[in-house]
Amino acid sequence: MTTYSKTVVHESPVQAKTIVGVAFVVLIFFMPFSFYNFFLGRYVLGVGSVTVVLLMIINAWNCWHGRYYPLMILFGLAPIGVAFLGLAIYQQGMIGLLWCYPAVISFYFMLPERYAWVANILLLTMALPMSWLILAPELAARATATLLCVSTFSVIFVRVISHQQRELHELAMTDSLTGLANRVQLHGSLEHAVQQYERHQTPMTLIELDLDNFKMINDTLGHDAGDDVLMGIGKLLQKRIRRSDKVFRVGGEEFLILLYETDPAHGLMVAEELRQTIEVMPLLPDRNVTASLGVATLQPNENWRDWMKRSDDNLYRAKKDGRNRVVA
Repeated sequence: MTTYSKTVVHESPVQAKTIVGVAFVVLIFFMPFSFYNFFLGRYVLGVGSVTVVLLMIINAWNCWHGRYYPLMILFGLAPIGVAFLGLAIYQQGMIGLLWCYPAVISFYFMLPERYAWVANILLLTMALPMSWLILAPELAARATATLLCVSTFSVIFVRVISHQQRELHELAMTDSLTGLANRVQLHGSLEHAVQQYERHQTPMTLIELDLDNFKMINDTLGHDAGDDVLMGIGKLLQKRIRRSDKVFRVGGEEFLILLYETDPAHGLMVAEELRQTIEVMPLLPDRNVTASLGVATLQPNENWRDWMKRSDDNLYRAKKDGRNRVVA
C-alpha cells in the first residue's frame, strides 16, 4: 500500500492558490469537451476526460482545506492524465496531441519541480512516439519540437519564479542590515519554543540585548557609524550563538536571543560573556560600545508574551541600574 506524503498547504500558499486556479480553468474550459465527447458517442474519451476533471477538483478541494499530497498527484492524477492524453491522441490525432501542451505546464504548477520532471518525462515518453506513429512526419517533427520547447520553457520559468520567491521570502524574514531574523519570525519561533518546553520540558531562555546610548552614537558620529556598530553586533551574535539558537533584531538597537536547551545559569553566563565581549570590541575608533541585557528562562504555564515581557522588564532594570550590566 502506497503511503502518500503530506505537505501542509499554509506553508506554500502560492502553490495552493495555483492548484485551485488550474482546477477552475480545467473545469471551465475542459468540461464542455467532455460533454461533447459523450454527445458524439465517444464514451471512453468522455469518461476519461470527466475523470481527469474530477481528480483535479478533488485535488483543489484538498488544497483549499490545507491538505496537499504531491505524491498522490504524481502517482495518481499524472498517470491517469497521461493515459487519457494517449487515448485522445490515438483517437483524434493532432487534436488530441494539442491537450498535451496545457498538461505540461499544469504539472509544473501543481507539483514540486523534481516531481514535475517525472510527470512530464512520462508524458513526453508517451506523446512523442505516438505522434510519430499516427501523424505525418512533418507534423510529428513540429509536434516534437514544440512539445520539447514548452517543456524546456516551463522548467526555465519555474526555476526563475522559485528563485525570486526564495529571495522575496528571505527579504521578508531577514533584517537587511545585520542579516539576522526580524520580527516576522519572532512570534512563531517563540510559540514553537513554548510548545517544545510543554512537550519535552526542554529549558528555554531569552536574552534581550539593547545597546547603551545608541542615539548618541547616531547623533554625534552619524548613521553610517551606527550602522557599522549594528552590523558588528550582528556578526558577533551570529558567530557566538549556536546554530540551534535563534537571534532576532527586534528594534533599532535591540536584539533578542532565543537559547534552546539552556537553563537560567547557562543563560546568565552567555549574557555576561556577550556583555564583556561587546564592551571590548573595536566597534568605534574613539569610544567603547556597551550593552544592557535582560535574561528570562521560560516558566511552567507561561505563554510567549509573558516570557518576552519578563526579559524586557529585566532589560529595563539593567538600564535603570546604570547600563552595561545583565539582569536575570
